[in-house]
Amino acid sequence: MKPILRSYLAEVNLGATTPGNGQNINIQDYPQLREVYICGVEVFDSGQLAISPSGKTVVTTLTGLTLTLMDKFNMEMLYQYPTFDLNPTNVGGFYRDIKPFYLQLTKSYVTVLDATTVAANQSVMLNIFYVTAKDWEKYKSLYGSGK
Repeated sequence: MKPILRSYLAEVNLGATTPGNGQNINIQDYPQLREVYICGVEVFDSGQLAISPSGKTVVTTLTGLTLTLMDKFNMEMLYQYPTFDLNPTNVGGFYRDIKPFYLQLTKSYVTVLDATTVAANQSVMLNIFYVTAKDWEKYKSLYGSGK
């Protein structure tokens, strides 16, 4: 595991109505996550985080949900990765480090594969580990080239 330099807890709200099977929910824009290289990610369910920062109920289970992360060239760098496997409780307490890439968050999304596992107004919580683009040259030796 690589050192955590910065992290940000991002919320993906599923919307006012229960999403359908196969529906993609785009991740909203967070100014703190613009122009960053993502180095790792973890996802929480209500067992770790009952209420989101905006006051929404967090999903009770991560089964039936996947995460796709896009880079600045619109490539799917992490494609339909099961969110269950990104929960530290399910992987011995560890977060998943990934080969760093320049994240395009607003093109990234959560896919609902099984709508029976979620409800309207619930949120999926992502904790994103990152290095800002302006600091990348200083820290890239810790993570590999990432380009």
